[in-house]
Amino acid sequence: MKYDVVIAGGGLAGLMSGIALAREGRSVAIISFGDSALHFSSGSLEMWNDAEGALNSVAANHPYAIVGTQHLDRYSRITKDIFASAGEQLKGEYGCNHLRISPVGVLKPAWLTFDDYFVFDPKMTDGGGVVVVGIDGYLDFYPDFIADGLRRKGVECDVASVSLPELERLRESATEMRSVGISRLLKGDAVERLAHQMAPLVHGAQMVIMPAVFGLGDVDGRQRIERVVGCPVRVAPTASISVAGVRAQKKLVEEFRGLGGTYILGDKVVSCRIEDGRVVGVRSHNHGDVEFVAKDFILAMGSFFSRGLVATPEEIYEPTFGAAVVCAEKREAWCAERILEAQPFQRYGVRVDGNLRVEIDGSVVENLYAVGSIVAGADAVKEGCGAGVVVATALMAAEQILGKELDVKEMN
Repeated sequence: MKYDVVIAGGGLAGLMSGIALAREGRSVAIISFGDSALHFSSGSLEMWNDAEGALNSVAANHPYAIVGTQHLDRYSRITKDIFASAGEQLKGEYGCNHLRISPVGVLKPAWLTFDDYFVFDPKMTDGGGVVVVGIDGYLDFYPDFIADGLRRKGVECDVASVSLPELERLRESATEMRSVGISRLLKGDAVERLAHQMAPLVHGAQMVIMPAVFGLGDVDGRQRIERVVGCPVRVAPTASISVAGVRAQKKLVEEFRGLGGTYILGDKVVSCRIEDGRVVGVRSHNHGDVEFVAKDFILAMGSFFSRGLVATPEEIYEPTFGAAVVCAEKREAWCAERILEAQPFQRYGVRVDGNLRVEIDGSVVENLYAVGSIVAGADAVKEGCGAGVVVATALMAAEQILGKELDVKEMN
């Protein structure tokens, strides 16, 4: 099978590269093993904890230094445009963090957030109050924690709870009472009954916050509740699989396929053939002897979480292409003694050159690019840069393959 570009990994990094390339008429195949980290999304994309600091503290070997911080504003606008084309609106902009709320009520900086998610506005302290509404029996959402977090910011906040007969069956199993299961049942008359049950509980509030359980049943369930209760309804992330992440993954895949891309789910690139410093083709687990041949290849399989990197007691390695890995040789140096300290392994990843091309056996491979969390040099936890690194490297790799800058559409 022949393509212009083959991408190993179908999460956010692979999809952003794939969509950008497919928009320019390239034939692209994405080979994805399974659910990506998008399925655990907080509902926000983080670029840098101190965005207003203009990334002054970025290290020379950081992915942002490779990308060039001068390009990040442009990449942020392209990101919003790609999501909008897929049917997902993002609010926010580069260089101006807002505060989103975590499942345990901690306010954290974010660069872009899904439009239906709650973000903190200092004007909320002026009065009117916020009501956090939980669902009886749902253990992955903590209304009291969220209310306490907002009260610490000076917001008047109450807590309420609702129930629905449709959810009784889910309560029989702890594994069923999850955000995705609830979302699929919140449709039709169930949404109307929920809204009318909530109305007297939130009367007079300036805003209602609910768990992020909308979008897989009725796509406009949250808006329908808004119309009944008479005030804005926003959602907050849950501690389990993210409905917004599942929804975004689905829409981005649909957008990619709509552009002519081939998305192969449930398969995994397991080996490659290199000749004269170039990858000629790759083979996957399910396709056996059938080789995927392309002009360019992108490695977007993530880090340790998705086994894009593998750690054994003796070594850390990249299993698919045999790429060089930046890491300490001795296992004792992989982790800090205290769990809350910056952990060295967070910065481990494949070694790339200034064009994101991967190094294998001491030489740079001309047509193999690494994107996303598998690129060495970033600490997504301490720096708050996980999603920013993903989209910036993904879009830069697409530009390297295209040999030109991606167009930025002006959005209303």
